[in-house]
Amino acid sequence: MSQSSRTPVDTSPNGLMRLYGHLLLVAAGAILCLHGLIAVLAGSRDGFLPVLLGLDAVVLVLAFLLREVAQSARLKGRREAGTAGLLVTGLILVLLVAETGGAASAWFLPLLMTVTFGGLVLTGARCVLLTAVLAALHAGAVWLAPRGLLRDGFESAAAALTSGRPMGVEELTSVSTHTAFLFLAAWIAMHLSHELTRKVNALEQHAHRDPLTGLPNRRAFVEKLRREIGRADRYAWPIAVLVLDLDHFKRVNDNHGHAVGDTVLAHTAQILRDSIGPVDHLARVGGEEFAVAAVAADPNHGAELADRIVRRVRSYDWGSVHPGLSLTVSVGVAALDTSQAHREPGASLSRLLDEADKTLYRAKAEGRDRFCVAGQPEPVRT
Repeated sequence: MSQSSRTPVDTSPNGLMRLYGHLLLVAAGAILCLHGLIAVLAGSRDGFLPVLLGLDAVVLVLAFLLREVAQSARLKGRREAGTAGLLVTGLILVLLVAETGGAASAWFLPLLMTVTFGGLVLTGARCVLLTAVLAALHAGAVWLAPRGLLRDGFESAAAALTSGRPMGVEELTSVSTHTAFLFLAAWIAMHLSHELTRKVNALEQHAHRDPLTGLPNRRAFVEKLRREIGRADRYAWPIAVLVLDLDHFKRVNDNHGHAVGDTVLAHTAQILRDSIGPVDHLARVGGEEFAVAAVAADPNHGAELADRIVRRVRSYDWGSVHPGLSLTVSVGVAALDTSQAHREPGASLSRLLDEADKTLYRAKAEGRDRFCVAGQPEPVRT
């Protein structure tokens, strides 16, 4: 199977909880079948067997419910639901471990899996608390009733509490090893979860930001502009989009080298940062092309901002970047038609960007070093 045809693993908390429910469902089903098969083959007359099979079935049903709840969009992202599900499941698994042989119980692996997924989907404090509770209850169950709480009855547990029960070296070693494994599994899972989160955040940052200028890229700009169009429709405020292109930038690379060109782009990004407002969005959307979304601005703000940018780029001390260097910029400006935003938000976004691009080409065709506003016949050279 080719790599492109593989189904990607959902590493979100919801996806991991679905995976946990699925794995627990498989494990519980296998152990239930194994217990049933042994009972049939051995012809066991142990009166506790129906109770044991019932507990197996409870875990099976609970695993199914956990998987279904994790798939519910209503509970998406709720850590409380994940914490409660893991805790309830863990408590039943602790009881099953105590009832089916302690260190030799097949149910210890599902218990270990529970704290492992707790480390993957819960916060550090929640995972440590979950692990501590399950480890303490597991050790307590083994100490109170070596043959099982339900099998011996709670009277033996009460007697153990009042009189105490000595534990042998092997039993103490077994309980200590189990407890250490639970905490180790939780710690490893928390460490892996932290590293995964860090790498995912770094990839998202890389996917949405231009490494040279530190500005958002075109993809991030379009996403922000889409959200701003939705807000503009609700609050009836105008949005202007400016698309800017450095004039004859290819000559800079050809005559002075790409290192100087990169420095020019970095300086241009800083000029634009100093020119826009605090709620405006700035991005590098192409090689030497930048874009600005002027948000909550008055209808004339786009033209005023374009005028300010053209003047600042022209008057900037480019000689400090390279002797004899001078640069200008062309700007296209388009304003959002709020009457269409509610009915066609996607079309409004495409129309706004398309109009800004067309007005940029008009500004370049009229001689560059100027700005052009959509809907106005003449470009403006400041």
